[in-house]
Amino acid sequence: MSEDVSSLISQIYRNHFGKMVAVLMYHTGIKELAVSEDIVQEAFAIASKSWQTNVPDQPEAWLYKTIRNLAYNFLKKDKRHQAIEKDYMAEEVQQTDDKDLLRVLFACLQPAFPPKVQLVIVLRYVCGLRVKRIAALMASGEEGIAKIIYRWRAQHAVENGLLAEKSTEPDAQKVRMALKILYVMFTEGYQLAADGNLTDESLCEDALSLLQEIEKTGISANGDVKALYALLLYNLARAGSRTNQGNELLTLAEQDRTVWNKEMIAVASHYLLLSQKESAQPSAYQLEAIIAFKHTTAPTYAETDWKGIAALYERLVAINPSPFIKMGRAAALYFGGNEIAATAILTQLISNPFFQTYHLLHCFWAKIYAGRGDSTNALASYKKALICPINAFEKKFIEKEMQRLVAKPNPS
Repeated sequence: MSEDVSSLISQIYRNHFGKMVAVLMYHTGIKELAVSEDIVQEAFAIASKSWQTNVPDQPEAWLYKTIRNLAYNFLKKDKRHQAIEKDYMAEEVQQTDDKDLLRVLFACLQPAFPPKVQLVIVLRYVCGLRVKRIAALMASGEEGIAKIIYRWRAQHAVENGLLAEKSTEPDAQKVRMALKILYVMFTEGYQLAADGNLTDESLCEDALSLLQEIEKTGISANGDVKALYALLLYNLARAGSRTNQGNELLTLAEQDRTVWNKEMIAVASHYLLLSQKESAQPSAYQLEAIIAFKHTTAPTYAETDWKGIAALYERLVAINPSPFIKMGRAAALYFGGNEIAATAILTQLISNPFFQTYHLLHCFWAKIYAGRGDSTNALASYKKALICPINAFEKKFIEKEMQRLVAKPNPS
């Protein structure tokens, strides 16, 4: 297979696999997840051979038509009398309706399964991510992820139908899980790719679209739907400022705020305000969104309300005592001038085995030591960060910081 064709097929598979399965199941009467997935997989296999000589003008439409034909043959062979909707391959529905995707999302969230399993299944069947990528995202082995999917499919086959509950309104537990997963989807797509752009913009777009679709259903979740939507928009508005023209990672203080999307920030603020009107008291998503609001609306880095942000983090820790939230609070305290309180939190976190291999914690210590003029311990901390799992941008950033320290005389 030529490199260009392989790249095209991989891109379509990554961005549309889950959507194609959803369309197939919704419009053909084929309710078995495994069967639907196999049909879509077969269509991609056919494309990998057929497109060697001639890539169609509309690759996605070609795939949808092939999927339709394969589904028809399956139903005929299986002696089913379910008629495929004649117009479901029409141009206006070649892209999955967000309602279909949302239905699949909620159907994947089965309370009988642990949250980790639910997340894996959504990443596979809603986002269309491959096992290898899911494993990397969740810091798990590929074999373990493959087993989760296999076991889930085996158990789910008994229920026979991912889209069976078309009119059932999801309960509060499913909504909460859906929001968590959409946050993960966005975060995965928001990561930096090798070219300095988003790793997968379509994942970010899907997360935002599905949140909008949830909102259209009238689900408020105590304002959390709008609050999460606002939070993701605040983050997306700043996406283009994370690296410079030299493809180097920039700190928040170094980022060019003039390139932040002001219109997107305004929309985010609108949804944040609406979410606050819908809730009796601030939720975790609202507090995170308010923190993002303070960052994005500060005229300059020097004018950032660090004390206000630290206070918000304190309230957030009370709701969600995640070590990552605690680290965010430590950062706000430090930049707000309270180094003693910040280091007390960091000292607690370093006892956590995970954080011993978390590069940002070591980079934080390095910054504290550098601020004290202790370049020896700062360099030692950066060296610890370098042996942690990091990407090329982070490695380049840490090495650059180390070079600055080496070039600077150590007063001690």
